Amino acid sequence: MPSTSAGLTMPRLLLLAAALQSCCLLTWTRIGGADALILTRLEVPLFVDPRSAKVALRCIYDLEGAALYSVKWYRNDFEFFRYMPGIAPPGQAFNVTGVKVDVERSDHEQVILLGQADGVNLAGTYLCEVSTESPKFISKYDSANMSVAVVPKRDPALEGVRASYEVGEVMEAECTSAPSYPPANLTFVLNDKEVSSLLTRDLTPQVTLPVDGGGQAIQLSTTRLGLTLRLERTHFPGGSMSLICRSTLPGISAARSRKTEVTSALAASNQRLAQEPPPQSKARALLVHREGEFLSLFLTLVVIFRNIFPSGETLSGDP
Repeated sequence: MPSTSAGLTMPRLLLLAAALQSCCLLTWTRIGGADALILTRLEVPLFVDPRSAKVALRCIYDLEGAALYSVKWYRNDFEFFRYMPGIAPPGQAFNVTGVKVDVERSDHEQVILLGQADGVNLAGTYLCEVSTESPKFISKYDSANMSVAVVPKRDPALEGVRASYEVGEVMEAECTSAPSYPPANLTFVLNDKEVSSLLTRDLTPQVTLPVDGGGQAIQLSTTRLGLTLRLERTHFPGGSMSLICRSTLPGISAARSRKTEVTSALAASNQRLAQEPPPQSKARALLVHREGEFLSLFLTLVVIFRNIFPSGETLSGDP
């Protein structure tokens, strides 16, 4: 078998050379290789509340040991903010129609947009471009759309609920949200408890909304939700039932929900039931019955014992 002067075989030398090559390649990649810059994520709200005073956009990246050259932000292909750590001041805003930047609070990872300034229109496609210093000058970018929500101007309409019900009747309720963008999410709340989606049905017609170049809808829409429920005595605690339809906008945590509430009473023919507590389960009723029988038997045994052994006597008959 061929060998070297150091006593290593040729296969061992080949394995050593491969290991050294992999180590050097990994080190070169980490320090300044082609993948030295990684864009981790781009945080751009899908929808923004038009009443928001400020909106934060974030560009998170990993330089992998390289030096940062610049971070540039664009809206619909027009640059509106640039951050360059090598100049003073590092942050600079550019005049772009519809965009106003809070430069003092913007930096290398985020840009703060003013939401309620005159002439502001936040809808559009936002792009973040990150570049490293020489000698590589690696640049990577990512983009996302942001639309301005249109909040509903009134509470949802709750229909089909009667003023009173008999036990065993079926309630058919329908709720319709006010026009909005994006379409509202609807939920039913019965006696302060959210109703399971298994009892509801979506009545909203399936339509495709046209959008403009910035992703903003140009047509508002409503949402409809139905509820079918057979009513029981437990649905009327104290003789009445409360049903709420709640409307919220998805993806907009700051937007307050809107709701409509109606109250139904137990019918007059069932008013006696309204004054009684809800019926116990069969197992609980049986347990209570057994406890009563046991107590009655125990008291009977006590009476018999006292008759056999009057006061002052013992079981042995001793005085």
